[in-house]
Amino acid sequence: MSEAQKVMYIYDGTFEGFLCCVYNFYYNRLKPAAIVSVADFTPSFYENLMIETDYEQVYKVRFAIEEKMGRRNLEFLTGCFLTFLQEKEMYMLRYIVKGFKKGARIINDLSDDDVAALFKAHRHMERERQHFLGFVRFYKAGDVYVAKIEPKNQLLPVMAWHFTNRFANQDFMIYDATHKQALIYSNGDYRIIRVDDIEMPPVSEDERRMQRLWKNFYDTIAIKERYNPSCRMSFMPKRTWRNLTEMQDLSEGDNRITAGKY
Repeated sequence: MSEAQKVMYIYDGTFEGFLCCVYNFYYNRLKPAAIVSVADFTPSFYENLMIETDYEQVYKVRFAIEEKMGRRNLEFLTGCFLTFLQEKEMYMLRYIVKGFKKGARIINDLSDDDVAALFKAHRHMERERQHFLGFVRFYKAGDVYVAKIEPKNQLLPVMAWHFTNRFANQDFMIYDATHKQALIYSNGDYRIIRVDDIEMPPVSEDERRMQRLWKNFYDTIAIKERYNPSCRMSFMPKRTWRNLTEMQDLSEGDNRITAGKY
């Protein structure tokens, strides 16, 4: 198929919507020049094809992937979809096409450029998830605990189980400012919703007092003579500091970052 015959797939931005793109690729024989979500769409010279999310198509593609490539590959692709890899949908489509031919062993073929790119992106997402499991800082707003994070990958779906089990008896919200999503947990159930804009609740004086105590504890246990900013940034990435209580100046009630302090 020539470049002129290619079309741009536009879908709703969900993993289910992406699976419908895969379905259309196989059953309508329309080769995509790109696969983009509605939120990321920009006009181009290609003809546009709007892909509607059809759960019958979703089931068929999921079943085909699990049958021909195995459960491990399905879980791997689900994780890859949460990464910030540019053009991840095209990488994933090519991965599925090759996987239908090679079977489950495709996941180990790191000599393949598509497999290697997805493997690297997936590994980055897993490492970032491990970081943020320890970097989420909640504060109390009324009867609910709230937190704000700014990850590169979409981490809320892969962090939900950890926090809903750890705080099973406490209502809370984690807001992902990067992807405009919020994980809301209440009455033993949770959901992840799209939030275009949100104003975080103000910090009460009691909560600010607790934050000062935590900040003082953090500063007190530090060993000044062993201060190593490079080492600290390797364990505590600097881009997370703006949302870490211990890295902020709370003496005047504001949120100024104190990157140079211990």
